[in-house]
Amino acid sequence: MSRCDLLSLQGKAKRDPEGYRDDVLMQLQHYNALHGLFMLKPGKDFREFADLVGFLAQVSASYKADIPSFHVGLIELLEKHYALLDPHLRRSLVSALILLRNRGSATAAELLPLFFKLFRCQDKQLRVMIFRHIVADVKGANKTRRNEALNRQVQNFLAAALKDENEAAAKKALAVITELYRRNVWSDARTVNLVADACRHPSPKILVAALKFFLGQDEAAEAAAEAGDDSDDDDDDAPKPKTGVGTAAGTSSGAKKQAKLKRQMASIRKAGRREEGNNGEARFAAMQLVNDPQAFAEHLFGRLQSGSALKFDTKMLLIQVVSRVVGLHRLHLLHLYPFLQRYVQPNQREVTRLLASAATACHELVPPDALEPLLRQLVNQFVHDRARPEVVAVGINTVREICVRCPLVMHSDLLQDLAQYKRARDKPVATAARALIALFRELAPGMLEKKDRGKGADLERTVAAFGDFKAEDRVAGAELLQKEAARLRREEREAAKAAAEAVSDGEDDGEEGGEDEDEDEDEDGEDGDEAEAEEAETNAAHSDSEEDLVEHTRVLEPEDFRRIKALREAGKLDAAMEKVGAKKAKETAAEEMRRMLRLADRSNVADRRAHDKETRVASVMAGREDRGEFGASQARKNKKSGGTSNVEKKKRKNMPLAARVQAAGRRRRGSAKFGAAKAVKDKQFKGKFRKGANN
Repeated sequence: MSRCDLLSLQGKAKRDPEGYRDDVLMQLQHYNALHGLFMLKPGKDFREFADLVGFLAQVSASYKADIPSFHVGLIELLEKHYALLDPHLRRSLVSALILLRNRGSATAAELLPLFFKLFRCQDKQLRVMIFRHIVADVKGANKTRRNEALNRQVQNFLAAALKDENEAAAKKALAVITELYRRNVWSDARTVNLVADACRHPSPKILVAALKFFLGQDEAAEAAAEAGDDSDDDDDDAPKPKTGVGTAAGTSSGAKKQAKLKRQMASIRKAGRREEGNNGEARFAAMQLVNDPQAFAEHLFGRLQSGSALKFDTKMLLIQVVSRVVGLHRLHLLHLYPFLQRYVQPNQREVTRLLASAATACHELVPPDALEPLLRQLVNQFVHDRARPEVVAVGINTVREICVRCPLVMHSDLLQDLAQYKRARDKPVATAARALIALFRELAPGMLEKKDRGKGADLERTVAAFGDFKAEDRVAGAELLQKEAARLRREEREAAKAAAEAVSDGEDDGEEGGEDEDEDEDEDGEDGDEAEAEEAETNAAHSDSEEDLVEHTRVLEPEDFRRIKALREAGKLDAAMEKVGAKKAKETAAEEMRRMLRLADRSNVADRRAHDKETRVASVMAGREDRGEFGASQARKNKKSGGTSNVEKKKRKNMPLAARVQAAGRRRRGSAKFGAAKAVKDKQFKGKFRKGANN
């Protein structure tokens, strides 16, 4: 039977299965005969067999009782002779199996072993077809709810395929895993550890693909986080310096203080973002899920040391991944720093990426003795008088990043030498040196010279010793909530007292003045009571008793932590302004604190509105009140009373001259055609009329 006849029979069988049952069974017998021949000689002509397989796959859903195991013969044929079959026939058989899987006639357990075996074929179209089907199948199975049985089954096959010696099969299996992770179908630790196991594959291409997975996912998350930070900066409504004439803020002193306040607020926000970014949990989500990061880092570093046959780009990927894993999980890999020391040279290829990796691998648990040779090599090679300005700037910035993560590696003599570059002619060098000075003003001002410490430097502040750890006995920032609550209670009491005094003063206006002495005594007693109350509140705010701690009386909610963050930033801003001597800007600092608290409360209200079910239901019901009943669209059009249609608006539209000329020509041609057609019809009508009259 030809292909057209099969297509015709296919449509009829779907519409009337019982009426064409005999014809379908006849084609099934023909398929069985051809299947037996192909099992013996797979290189025979395949076009008729391919058309027959496609026909039976289409109608098998209507004849499940007659064709119960149609897919079994196809699986058997492909497993035995997939390498000898014609590529077109092989793709046709796989398409039929995919169709049967989508209709539920075949299970994933039956098809997955075959599909992963077919990944070995030298047929790119076939591999792409299978890859797309597996991804779509798993995504569809997890669309409504997680299908753990299927996920576990597919992951087991992928784990076995990753260990396959065939590079194409292992690479496609890794591509399936990474694609499902990217689409957020599989985002658990098992998926990430499958990719980590792929790093042990002997093929460099599989290694590169696995390393790019870690770097690509983390860099995408980091870019999103930085974009969020930039948007936050754009939304900040920080007070702008006023330049009006005749106002106190318009003078030179007021403008300078306002500008200084703005710079302090920007530096505090930047420091807060840096502290949030150093935890790494949000920006390095994939690496955070690795089960044994120490063994993972040691394996990659061992492959890096012994990988003389690896390309330089592959080595760079290995260095970046190892550095991020070490810095994120606070690992001890002391051989990494001498290895990186060999590459710390200005003429080294990709030197900026190497320096960034060296800084990323540093953390506070690394012994300073292990990092000191690397720091000395960095300073000797990059920071000297013969180096170019951009080289010196890169070197000082890298030193600063290393000191942010491990400040104990810096000595006072080296720091004072680097601080001398603050007077350099080149702006990037001077900016880098000033940034290093600003860092140690916060960490250890005593290591700087007196002229670099700044006003009001706390010389008692030093860097904690190596291994020194202070355990927290309460939630960080909870004492700020207690102080804020005590202050609010005091303000409420003062407001109530002022209101009561105002009422009492209005009532006692007509009384004699002989009672002034009694009133003075009462005021003295009230002042004493107020002082005692303030002292009691202060003691309660600083109390260490478990009964008075706010975190022991209730569960802190997200809005409480937002308020703690706002209070902490306001306190830093207040201390910074007092430190630089801008006492008149304290009111602006207080206004900034109120603004941050207001933003925290506003975000709290927004969260409650977004997550409160009662609010959402009320909004839905309010939107249904004025809504009319459902009906035909024509009825709504007939009831339309005002406005004009789009056709009418188009007629009144003021078009350019060229468009008007074109429209006029179109109407002229249309009228000419209509006139010619009418003349022809009139002529025909007149001819018929004359002929009838003559008859």
